[in-house]
Amino acid sequence: MMVVQAALVLWALAGLVLAALAPAPAYSIEGKWPKPAWIGICAVAAILFALRPIGFLSIFAMVAVGVFFADVRPAVRGHRR
Repeated sequence: MMVVQAALVLWALAGLVLAALAPAPAYSIEGKWPKPAWIGICAVAAILFALRPIGFLSIFAMVAVGVFFADVRPAVRGHRR
């Protein structure tokens, strides 16, 4: 269970770093939520995964981080600072 917990925390932290590295205007250009929102979502998800990896709120956190990686990250990846 600790391996799953560590993997989820690292996944959310990777999302946090990638969200922080993308330029803020890229989010609005692509029609996504603003950069601080995605940074906050990934940060809260990392905290939730560290506290309780499998729980009601953690399911929502998994979906949110999954949306970031599947939809938001590919859209803002091509933009430069």
